[in-house]
Amino acid sequence: MMFTRRVMAVFLVLGTLLLVFAVGCGPKPPCLVPPEQVEQAQVETDEVQSELAETDAELESVEKELNAKQAELGQLKGKPEELEKKLEHLKKGSGRE
Repeated sequence: MMFTRRVMAVFLVLGTLLLVFAVGCGPKPPCLVPPEQVEQAQVETDEVQSELAETDAELESVEKELNAKQAELGQLKGKPEELEKKLEHLKKGSGRE
């Protein structure tokens, strides 16, 4: 008797699953967004992606420039006396001293 209940429960579950897969969930609800709004959003998305690509290129350029300046700064950090001499020379040439 216990075996029969288990078999019936398994068949009931399988039957329910088959019925759900056969019938499906029903028709899709209609889209509430008008096609014009979807097209406008797509155009705006394309514009933003284009601006993003330009900004990425600009960022890469600025990062390269920053790395070059930091490398130059690293070279000049160890030479304060030489820099002071250059500054004095430049001041004399400009008529400040």
